[in-house]
Parts: sequence; structure tokens; C-alpha cells
Amino acid sequence: MSPSRSHSKQRVVVVAHGPPLKGGITTVALDLVEDPTLNASFEMVFQNTSQAQDKRGTLALENITRAFAHAFGTFRLARRGTVVHTHSVQDPTLVAWRQVLIAFAARLRGARVLLHNHAFRLYMEPARGYRVGLAHRIAYMLLDRLAHANILLAPEGLANLEPLMPHTPMPVVPNSVVVDDFELSTLEHSPITLLFVGELLERKGVLVLLDALDDLSARDLPEWQIKIVGDNQMGLDPEKDRVVTEVRSRGYSSAMTGPVTREEVYRQMARSDVFVFPTFVEGLPFSLIEAMAAGLPIVASDIATIEGMITDDIHGKLVPVRDAHALADAVAELISDVATRRRMGSAGRAKAVETYDRKVFIERIAALYREYGR
Repeated sequence: MSPSRSHSKQRVVVVAHGPPLKGGITTVALDLVEDPTLNASFEMVFQNTSQAQDKRGTLALENITRAFAHAFGTFRLARRGTVVHTHSVQDPTLVAWRQVLIAFAARLRGARVLLHNHAFRLYMEPARGYRVGLAHRIAYMLLDRLAHANILLAPEGLANLEPLMPHTPMPVVPNSVVVDDFELSTLEHSPITLLFVGELLERKGVLVLLDALDDLSARDLPEWQIKIVGDNQMGLDPEKDRVVTEVRSRGYSSAMTGPVTREEVYRQMARSDVFVFPTFVEGLPFSLIEAMAAGLPIVASDIATIEGMITDDIHGKLVPVRDAHALADAVAELISDVATRRRMGSAGRAKAVETYDRKVFIERIAALYREYGR
């Protein structure tokens, strides 16, 4: 791209944790900066704010230094008319204050600030049940004055964030996938394959899943198997080490795939029949969107954000959080009924096309860039 052509486009600076980190924020940020449609219309610039996983959100000198460095980097990249699109969980307190510094630096340069809130607490707490301390509340108050909009993943977050940022527009833009990248499952594999995709942590419901699998093993059902897709490398996270050890001790070692590429996740979905996701907490889970795109019926926890995505008995089955027996009942029903699997899988695929396809996401983000840009 020539300098003259580059400067003729509106600049967008995407500020987010990028590689080597993984997860929802990194995925969304890379989807934006690598999207050809956005790059054709805007000068997309990425500021990677990755940091040590074990120190994220902690009050450490290294993190404070990094926060100021990221603010300076934003100041350097921004200019009048630039949109600074900064992605964060905005929680805990230090993370919120880091966003204050980045937003302030952008405003000093005459840029427009779009926040993007990826926090699970905001979407999980009951309406107006999201509580923060004084320092955190002050950070939100300052963001309310600095930001031009705060993009939310799901409408469940509105009632919790609006009291803290009453002057800031809060458009809702769900996460997305390229639906056409997914091969539809036949939903008739032998053995019938159950699939879990996610971090191997207790809050993702992995131990509940193990209890449900033991329950299913005692029932008279068609032959089935489980695939557990997630990074099972030991020594990186004590909680994950504990959960992986439990998976192995319960006899499901061979079910774990270990860390895999995004393409391999898609392949696993095409070869599966039921997606199982008994998580306790979520913002807007990519894995559910991906499962819907692959045409898989879903059995998941009835937490608020998932209820906003999955209609019970239409796209899948919703079960109470931490209820292994209810989880086993719902999965058993789908193991035994291919017609129901097909009906639910088809409904999920249709919703993925309508609501979660990348084209829909990019159109909405591009409209916000134009609205809040120069």
C-alpha cells in the first residue's frame, strides 16, 4: 500500500492482547485487523498489548509500566480522526484503569475512542447486580467521559454497565465466525460423538461433564464416545493441572486432544454429533457459535448469556448449572434421537448465518467506525 493511499483512508487502531496469547479477545482483534473488507475501507493498525498470562490484571510494577507503555503506543499511532478500538474485560480495577490511560492518550491526539467490553462478570451477574469498588467505579466514570461508545457482546450486560457509564452509547455486537468455513456434521457418526471445546478448568464445567459421562456410561444407550478439545499441557496453570489430572484419573485420557489449531476444532465439530458445554461463566462463547455454524445440537448450562443464544428445545437443551444428572439426561435424549439432533442442528446453523456470521459482524463494526470516525 502506498503512503498516499494509506493516508487517504480513515485509520483504525485496534488495541488488544494478541499472540502469543489466545482466547476471545485475541481472536476478535485478529479477525478485525486481518479482515480484507475492513482493510479495503480503512487503514487497520494493530497494537499488540500481550503480557504474561500469570500476571494479567494484577497490581505488579511490570503491569503498571506496561499500561503506560501501551498508552504511549496509542498516542503515537493515533491522530485526529483516528478510531482507537480498544478491547478489554474492563475488570478488575487495574485493567479498567489501563483502559483509562489508553483512552486518555487517544483523546489527547484527537482520536475517537471505541471501547469493547469482553468481561464475563458483566454478562453473568443479575441485572444491576454487578458491583465494583470505589477505585473501579472512578475508572468507569472517567471512561464514561473519554469514550464515544462501549461495544458489548450481549444485551445482558446493558443493565449492569449503564449505571456506571450513563452517558456512553452501548451498541451490542456479538462475536462472529465465517459460517461458510464450517463443514456441516452429518449427525450420524458411529459411535455417536459428544464434543467439548474449551479451557480445561473447573469453571468451564469439566468436572460436571465427567460426572455426567459416568452417569451416561451406566445407561443402556447407543454406542457413544467423548472428545475433549482443549490445551492439556501441564505446568502452566495449577487449576488446569488439577482438572487434567482428574480427567486422566477418571479414565478419559484418550478423549483429550491437547492443543489444536482452529482448523482442527472445525474438523472435530464436523465429525461430532452433540456439543456439550456445561460452563459456569461466559461472556459470549466462541465455541457455541462455532458449534451452531457446524450444525451441532447443543447441551449447555442455562446461564444468562447462553440463554440469549440458545433457545431450549429449538437449538439444543439448556440444563441447570452444576447439575450433572440433568446434563446426562439431556445428552442421553439426543444420543437416542437422530431426528431431534437434525432439527436442532438445522435451527442452530440458521441462527449462526443470521446473527453470528462474520459478514454481519464486519458490517456492524464498519458502520461504527464510520459513525464515530472523522
